[in-house]
Amino acid sequence: MKRFLVASCLALAGWASADINYTVTVKTTDPAALHIKMVIPNTGSGAIVQIPNWAPGSYRLVDNFKNVSGFKAAGADGKELTFNNNAHTWTIQPSTTTTVEYDMPLTVVDGSVHWSGPSTYMYVADRKQEKCTLRIETPGDWPIYTGLTGVGSQFSAPDYDVLADNPVSTGDLRVLSYVSRGKTHFIAMRGKPKADVNGDYLIKACKHVSDAQSTFFGGGFPFTHYVWHFNVNDSPDGAGGLEHLNSTQISLASGVGPRAVSVLSHEFFHLWNVKRIRSNVLGPFDYTQLPKTGALWWLEGVTDYYAHTFLYRYGWWDRESYYRDIIDNLNQVANNPAHLEVSPHDASYRVGEAANGRGNSQGYRISYYPYGWISGFVLDVELRSRTNSKYSLDDVEKALWQMCKDNQPGFQEDEIRRQLVKFGGYEMGLFYDDVILKSGPLKVEQQLLKLGLRIEEKDQAFANFGFGGQVNADQGYVVGFTEGPAKDKLMSRDVIVKFGDVESQGSRRAIQSAATDFFAKAKVGVVAKVTVVRAGQTIEVEIVPVAGTRKIKSISEVQNASPEQVALRDAFLKVIPVK
Repeated sequence: MKRFLVASCLALAGWASADINYTVTVKTTDPAALHIKMVIPNTGSGAIVQIPNWAPGSYRLVDNFKNVSGFKAAGADGKELTFNNNAHTWTIQPSTTTTVEYDMPLTVVDGSVHWSGPSTYMYVADRKQEKCTLRIETPGDWPIYTGLTGVGSQFSAPDYDVLADNPVSTGDLRVLSYVSRGKTHFIAMRGKPKADVNGDYLIKACKHVSDAQSTFFGGGFPFTHYVWHFNVNDSPDGAGGLEHLNSTQISLASGVGPRAVSVLSHEFFHLWNVKRIRSNVLGPFDYTQLPKTGALWWLEGVTDYYAHTFLYRYGWWDRESYYRDIIDNLNQVANNPAHLEVSPHDASYRVGEAANGRGNSQGYRISYYPYGWISGFVLDVELRSRTNSKYSLDDVEKALWQMCKDNQPGFQEDEIRRQLVKFGGYEMGLFYDDVILKSGPLKVEQQLLKLGLRIEEKDQAFANFGFGGQVNADQGYVVGFTEGPAKDKLMSRDVIVKFGDVESQGSRRAIQSAATDFFAKAKVGVVAKVTVVRAGQTIEVEIVPVAGTRKIKSISEVQNASPEQVALRDAFLKVIPVK
């Protein structure tokens, strides 16, 4: 049966007898399910199979075993084998070869399906290092997209970790592609709003990210091909993702706004930071318990710092956009009083204590994303300042890459500090201790001053209607609060179905766009109309906005900055062409 060729130059030699062989059958009947079959050789002493209790990149326990149904095991002669089950572990009686079968639930969305490895594939305990093969059977001649190497419906992985780290998309997908550094990058979109995505713009954004980050690391990529797995929603902006070795899973707003592009950059940078440049506990993995590393501020937060800095450095963002990003990350940390009690190291190392010991993907008491972003900025400026821009955090990142690339072991917990000392001297290590190992006041303003920059706070005037709310795709714009001009005009839970003459129904993207334009174009003292549905009745409401002010922070250049400050700022903010 003809199928999509994912990597034509990497044909498989066949099913090796010593491999652990997986077959996944996509069943779209009601209820839809994935049927997984494992053929495990050399089980004369019995077999113990498990399903992961967490997924790399997401540091929380998820109880995947609760989704397993219809588990059964058979021996080489086809007869059923007895087994014992305890949560995520199945212990099976001996046979020369063991065949395991089970089902996992599946959601079919607009004719396409997608699955992740840790929530789908079991592994043989103590044999995760063995080669795996994967065959995928679909209801029709569906194209299959995955970061694994293979041809058509057959793929291979050197071990279970790699198998599990490659999600799969198949079915009625919208697929685009581009080439960067000679490597094909596939964009596989699913979800009904996929048709609304500006494909040319999405390719432009993804390719810019690929080209820019490859430029930073000297050209080339550590993969044969790459897959962007996009689950598209109808929002104007926003995204959230999970990184993988040769791909990423991203929930993408069809509007592909600025925040969405920043997520594209973040997830792609994980190709290096996390998936290859990693703490040594992050692979090979123990899927039964959450790992402990104090470096998540670096692996996630500094990834965010570089992802956003590269959007500026390589010309996607302008300087004001980058300045706003610094302020935004600073506010996120400063507005959480936990930064006075929890260090970036502890926010990382103690993440497993969050949610009553089940962990989360943000951090212990404070998110290591903005905390790490700010920490990376502070360390970067300090290293540049101490060395007159001879060295920067770039040198630390590239040194870690040399240590970890080509399947080398991950770095030890003190390695980031060691590299900072290598480039910045003994006192750079003490500065690291103060910033990363201790909680307390942030050092952003003093670092900005070294660049001849400062934070200003001023009043911003706006037309205040006195109401706000949120988008509900099934209803419209739902009013959440009223005050001032709207106090006697609107009620909480009113649904605004029209802003002025613009309909605010049909999709999240359309509703949010109508609301944003309405507020942006409003003028103080000028009557504006909204149409609301209240208790089944449609009502036209007139509101006269009043003058309002709100505090905003911005970054500006210090007047009469010293030549040293200007030189450091120019080096830090230098825009580099993508090569």
